[in-house]
Amino acid sequence: MATMCGTAVAGTVSVTKQVHSSEGLEGVTANQTSNAISYTVNAAYRDGDKVTFTFTDGALVANGFPSQLNVPAVNSDDVTKSIAGMALGLLNSSDNSVTYRVTSVTQPTNIAGTTTYSDRTTLGNTIPLTTVSYKAAAVRAGAVTVTVNSQTTAGDVLDNDGTRTATIAEAKSQFGTAAVGTKFDATIDVAQMRKAFTSGTNDQMAWTISNPTTTGWLNMATVNATNGTLITLQGEAGNMTDLKSSAWSTGKNSTNTFTVAESKLAMSYGGMVTNDTVTFTPPTGTDAVVLEQQKFTTKFEVNYTSAGAQAGSKLIAGAVDSGEWDLNGATVNIPYMPYGPNASQIVYVSNAGDQEGDISVTVFDDKGSFYDLGIIGKSPAKRVAKIAPLINAKLQDAGFSGTKASITITVNAPESDITVFSSYNVGGADRGFVNTDQYKGK
Repeated sequence: MATMCGTAVAGTVSVTKQVHSSEGLEGVTANQTSNAISYTVNAAYRDGDKVTFTFTDGALVANGFPSQLNVPAVNSDDVTKSIAGMALGLLNSSDNSVTYRVTSVTQPTNIAGTTTYSDRTTLGNTIPLTTVSYKAAAVRAGAVTVTVNSQTTAGDVLDNDGTRTATIAEAKSQFGTAAVGTKFDATIDVAQMRKAFTSGTNDQMAWTISNPTTTGWLNMATVNATNGTLITLQGEAGNMTDLKSSAWSTGKNSTNTFTVAESKLAMSYGGMVTNDTVTFTPPTGTDAVVLEQQKFTTKFEVNYTSAGAQAGSKLIAGAVDSGEWDLNGATVNIPYMPYGPNASQIVYVSNAGDQEGDISVTVFDDKGSFYDLGIIGKSPAKRVAKIAPLINAKLQDAGFSGTKASITITVNAPESDITVFSSYNVGGADRGFVNTDQYKGK
């Protein structure tokens, strides 16, 4: 019966979506014009049926909607391909909608125009609404859409299924994501007084920015010709004190500013630059400096001017892991050390070499707590250093309350020069020697 009557329940609204740059739209006040909007009906419309186009609230500019929409009949020698046409008159409109009413339905003919059909419906024909004007502020706030609803003269719903909502315009960032591919991964050589790496004469980090394809986008921002792309490499506070600007270089034409006090290297490029390689080369000879183990991160920013002539800045990514420098110094673990009211600890670091090194300590206890005590002191060259009191003072400050601890000692000096002695005393009578992991397998 539905087939005989030519009715269906799936109308489709169509419009080629416009994409605006969200950065470029800043400051834009000019009204925007959509692409043509149309609605393919999938029902048999009759005189008096109504079609309403509803738009995002507040998006429309006062539109002069046409007083009549004409939908030509589709003529064909094949009766099954012939579609009735119709005329729709403007019924009413508001700030965000317009309603048309069918005023007449016309039958198609064959191609020669000699035969007029008598039972064709409008099913499959398309109502052209053409374009609308919308506000730039509206698309900055969110997508601008159109939704179509239609009713019979009796108030019944027509085309109550299908794709009845379409996006007219939306805003997206024209900038994408950043990544670090090759990361800093050098090892500082303590045998060379921490002034060179164990292998190679430099260390490198390579970064990329991946932006979306923006072909056909509207209101694009322009990346500044000066200071357009800003890349900031961040080291750890206090660990770049002796480094120099001349040790850093980039593969492309960037302006580099190294700030010792902030432990960072700022790289400025003209325009949109999407990749480069940063190289660190330790200075040699009389310019050589001590290198410190540390981790690096990188921040990515773009400065631009919008289509509305406003200056803006976009943070693409901050604190992206960019690698680290480690140290081939001595690391020794004391697997067990008793603590308590009657226990005292004995720990010595012996340095047989010519290089002084910082001593850093980490601890975990029998309660599952972990303590990073940082640098507790120094191991002087060709001397023995007593460090148990230094460790205990740091543990007390950290709130340590365990009764047993495992202590890891790291000395920034050649491993072959460092030996750790550890023992304990309980109640002045029980003295115990603790083998460190230096003696494993020996």
